[in-house]
Amino acid sequence: MENWTQRIFLNINAKINACLASAMVIILLFVKPAMAEEKPLIEPDVQPQKVDESLIDDENFEIGLYGGVMHLEDFGSSALYGARIAFHLSEQLFFEANYAETEGDKTSFEILARSNLLSDRSYTYFNFNLGYNVLPGEAFIAGKYAFNTNFYVIAGFGSSDFGGSSSQTANLGFGYQLLLNDWLAVHISAREHYYRSDLTGEEKLVMNNELSSGVSFFF
Repeated sequence: MENWTQRIFLNINAKINACLASAMVIILLFVKPAMAEEKPLIEPDVQPQKVDESLIDDENFEIGLYGGVMHLEDFGSSALYGARIAFHLSEQLFFEANYAETEGDKTSFEILARSNLLSDRSYTYFNFNLGYNVLPGEAFIAGKYAFNTNFYVIAGFGSSDFGGSSSQTANLGFGYQLLLNDWLAVHISAREHYYRSDLTGEEKLVMNNELSSGVSFFF
């Protein structure tokens, strides 16, 4: 008798569980689509912005003026003035052309002998160079202004005119560039110019040192 009663309760319990499971399935079938159709309380007002490609900075040309001091071997140091134009192939690599002029002083022999070896003491050079930005970085001024910088090395070939003669010239140097904005930069550079000359007698390798600074504009 006791086993029969337990059997009845077990059957009733199984049927109740089956009914509850069916009810849950039906509820989920109806509730899930309703939840999917619900809209957020606040809809973001996002509108795609059109980009005008003509406004993107793509200045690859650079033109500038510079001045400094140039030491001409055997002919002293004098003020130097020049101009440069550059074309940037990439963020690291650039071509550069320079033109500058200065004036040579008298040699020690000329001063002692009170004579003039040269009738024309103007010195000019023109060269083509290849530069490479090896250490790009940032400079902070007054603790709140940040400017992009580049430390670069540069080398090239050209021509030097001095004392009425022209000589093929190689140059090698380095520089530091401070970009004030996307179109204006400040440069400080040092160069060494090498060529062969016989102005003072026997032909020898001449090394002229240059230290200069200037500004340049990108366009």
